[in-house]
Amino acid sequence: MPKWWRLAYLLSSCCLPGMVQATPVSKDSVAGEGGQACEHFQYEYRDLAEQRESRLVFDAFNEHEGKTIRRIQFDSRAIFDESDPAENNWLYRGFNRLHINTREPVIASQLLLQEGDSLRQKLVAESERILRSRNYLTSAYIVPDVVCPDYIDLRVITRDSWVTEPELTFKHEGGETESGIGLKDGNFLGTGDAIALRYSQNIERSSVGYEYKTDHFMKTRLATRLYYAQKSDGEDKAFSLERPFYSLETPWAAGGFTEDVAEVRTIREAGEDINEFRHRTRDSEIYFGVAARADERFTRRWRLGITREEDIFSASDETVLGVPENRKGNYGWLGLEVIENRFATYKNLNQIQRTEDVAMGVNYRLRLGYGGSQLGNDRDLIRYQAAYSNVIGVGEHHILRLLGDLDGRHYKGPNPIDSGVVGLEVNYNWFRDDQNRWYLNLRYDIGENLEQFEQLTLGGANGLRGYPVDYQRGNRRYLLNIERRYFSDLHLFNIVRMGAVAFFDAGRSWGGQIDGEPNPHLSNVGIGLRFSSSKTKVGNVLHIDFAAPLAERGGLDSTQVLIKAEGEF
Repeated sequence: MPKWWRLAYLLSSCCLPGMVQATPVSKDSVAGEGGQACEHFQYEYRDLAEQRESRLVFDAFNEHEGKTIRRIQFDSRAIFDESDPAENNWLYRGFNRLHINTREPVIASQLLLQEGDSLRQKLVAESERILRSRNYLTSAYIVPDVVCPDYIDLRVITRDSWVTEPELTFKHEGGETESGIGLKDGNFLGTGDAIALRYSQNIERSSVGYEYKTDHFMKTRLATRLYYAQKSDGEDKAFSLERPFYSLETPWAAGGFTEDVAEVRTIREAGEDINEFRHRTRDSEIYFGVAARADERFTRRWRLGITREEDIFSASDETVLGVPENRKGNYGWLGLEVIENRFATYKNLNQIQRTEDVAMGVNYRLRLGYGGSQLGNDRDLIRYQAAYSNVIGVGEHHILRLLGDLDGRHYKGPNPIDSGVVGLEVNYNWFRDDQNRWYLNLRYDIGENLEQFEQLTLGGANGLRGYPVDYQRGNRRYLLNIERRYFSDLHLFNIVRMGAVAFFDAGRSWGGQIDGEPNPHLSNVGIGLRFSSSKTKVGNVLHIDFAAPLAERGGLDSTQVLIKAEGEF
């Protein structure tokens, strides 16, 4: 039996998962204000954080809807749990002393409930989701503390992540290597603000970058980002400031951004560099949005904005196939976003032993813009974008996700031109038990009148792991990934979580090839390991994959090795 299938067999033990409801460690009777008979709840953090089941349910507030919130207590935990004997040692205690925990006002400013408000369970759940989305927290839970007939006290339990660190990065995929070194602090002095200094190098360029980013500037609802990078082939500059729709009930939003990026574009096919040119993009946008009348099932938002998009191309020393034409689009637009107000909490879905919030049901965004010559365009422009997702939970053991997206331009005039891409995708997760998963993803894209740098590529950097980066390119593309995933209970040094995967990939990109030759179907098999730190930010999973091409193997290594950090398993 081949080694691939031995591992797949070992990964395929099965039981069926269920849902779990967190219960308090203890419940005591206490006297409240005015002699009320109250109950004091005590939840153990580890019982909340280490639940094993795939889908998590927490319904401790079901019977207390509408009660007045008397007090909100904050329980900010250090990175390492000193009540756990495995983490109570001099090294981990030392890390805790070096780290500055997230400040209480920073956490409080992000809650959707305040003292004196009436308790609404859906705002408790949404506040948890907001906190769990922050990189400087590994987990967040809101639980009842004291419950009385007329009022309730809440306790917000958070655990910080280690986000102050030297940054050493190494990525090898599709035959190409990228490395970097830097210093970053994702929670500067406990404020939740992120600062970073990075140096990176790959086959195309080297760069030094500086970044400041926060989702709650000066403890407000403002999100901002400043970024600058000096590169060997140009420079990047970006700035954004936004008051976003931070909650499903936020009545309005406004913001804008500007970005200026200059670099050398390398066009590859079949493992070879076939063209190169300089590309500068200058984009900026401002918008204002309002929430339409909400109901229990859907949230609807309208946005009105103005956008500027500009692409400038020029030849480099290695240009052999010419450069695209410059293009510019200035246009006003109207957008609609619809969100189904349904969420579920899972574990071992895309992260290893982490609580994950998933937006269920139908969500979509539509945007339509128009810009005439009076806005400085060479030709009248219709700009259109759309995105659709539908996440369906089938019983407790299956998740089906349907996706679609559209991005295009229509230039009016004597010779009208349409340029754009439409994509369809379906992915499926089957929970065999709390550690074992089957995962399937199928995507199909169609493009029209695409420039060289916009063509649909396929290779080691985007899902076909047995082949070099951009091994095929064209105006059509399909990709199939089938994975057998295993989420281990191993917790090395109480820091590193582990997982494993056996996979099969197949795909093809065709139509509009620069060399005119038809592209064959490609496929590969492989195995891999996954590593994720339980003490650092969510969404940083190290992939180490070994993939063997099954088709068109001429001139390729028998095994491709890919090492990179990804946001998911």
